[in-house]
This record gives sequence, structure tokens and C-alpha cells, in this order.
Amino acid sequence: MLKIKNISVTVDTPESKSTTILKNCSLQIKPGQIHVLMGPNGSGKSSLVYTLMGHPAYQVTSGTVSYMEDDLLEMSVHERSQKGLYLSMQQPQEVAGLQVLSYLKEIYTVHIKKTISVHDFVQIIRPLLDTVGLSESMLYRSVNDGFSGGEKKRFELLQMMLLKPKLCLLDEIDSGVDVDGLKLIAHGLQEYKKHNPDTAMIIVTHYRSILQYLTPDVVHVMMNGSIISTGQSDILDQIEDKGYEQYAKGAQ
Repeated sequence: MLKIKNISVTVDTPESKSTTILKNCSLQIKPGQIHVLMGPNGSGKSSLVYTLMGHPAYQVTSGTVSYMEDDLLEMSVHERSQKGLYLSMQQPQEVAGLQVLSYLKEIYTVHIKKTISVHDFVQIIRPLLDTVGLSESMLYRSVNDGFSGGEKKRFELLQMMLLKPKLCLLDEIDSGVDVDGLKLIAHGLQEYKKHNPDTAMIIVTHYRSILQYLTPDVVHVMMNGSIISTGQSDILDQIEDKGYEQYAKGAQ
């Protein structure tokens, strides 16, 4: 499904200097797999998923990325979305004045490429609201405006469930939420995987709590912009026991 081969990426800093943030990263994801990216702050985890989604600040300087046998790097952001990529953002943008219902209906109609009445759309979105634990009154608020941290993350999950992507890039969807919020998010992801077993996920996280509910197929450790170790769930035990220091030599 996704093949990343030796990509290096730069980003422009506020000082207008180009800084290398990813170095020779490679990984391969098959349909239905769950991959987890772990590592200390600044290791490149978020940068990798933002690059895959096509954020304009991130420039691929070398390497290749293929998605469903197509060159992902040649696609615009909206083309990547139409092809089934979805990025759940760590810090979603607040858009005062843009009604949630109007926003969700617009992105949905763009994806299905046909118009739909408000009444029919509400019938589609209502059960999804229940799944992620958001009230219907949320539809009449402004996008992320005044949302709590947990509401923002569940709203990101709601959009994912609405658009039904084939590859979900989840950037710290478990951060800033309480125990009940984490359970709702985990339940939503479980439900989505149950009904869409071929959907693949890349989960960026600092914690293993959410992985009590979702069993990863592959765990990657990133440091200094590179993937320095790849394995299975036992890596989580090693990280919890000894931290990231044990990987430091491989990141030099």
C-alpha cells in the first residue's frame, strides 16, 4: 500500500533557513496494518506524517514514496485526500464562524462527488457522533472554536470515520485527553477497523495507553530524524523499561 524509500526532508524555519528534519527514512505498510511511531520530542514523527499528507512547509529532497502504486510526491494535498489519505492533526486549527455541520457536509460531498441534502447528511453523521461521544449540538458550533482538548481529538476521529480513508495518519490522537476520552477514541478506532479491515494506520504516540486497545503490527522508534529500530510490541516494553537512551547510538 505505502512504500517509503530513503526519504530526506527539509523544513523552512522562522529564520528562513532550511533545516533537515528527516534523514533516509524507509518503511513499508501493507493494507490493514497498524504501524506505531515512537520517539522523543523532535525526533521526526510528526514531520513524517505531515510530509506524507503533503504539508507545503515540508520539502522532500531525496527518496521516493509510492501509495497504491502511484507516486505520492506528485500528488497535491487534495489528490492525496481523494486517494484515501487522512491526517488527524495534533493541534487542529480553530475556525471561528465556520459551522461544523456546513464544514462536514462540504468535505463529505467533495469526497463522494455528488450533492446531498442537509437532512440526509444529518442521518449519516448522527450515528458517528454517537460513536465518538459528541452531542448533536456540536454540529451548530464553529469548527474547533472553544472545543476542549478531548473534543478536538474526537472531532478529528469523526472526520476520519466520515471520509473512510484507506490510510489513516494519526498524530498524537491520544494526547491531551482524559481516561474516558481515551476510551471513546480507542472504541471509535476499533469500530472503524472492524468495519474497514483493509484500512492501514500510522499512529504517532508518546504513550502506550491507546495500544491497550489497538494491537500494532509494527513499532518504529525514531530519533534525530531517522527510523533507528523496527520491531513488534516487545519494543514498547523495552521503551517503558529503559527509555530511549538504549537507541541513542543508532541515532548518531
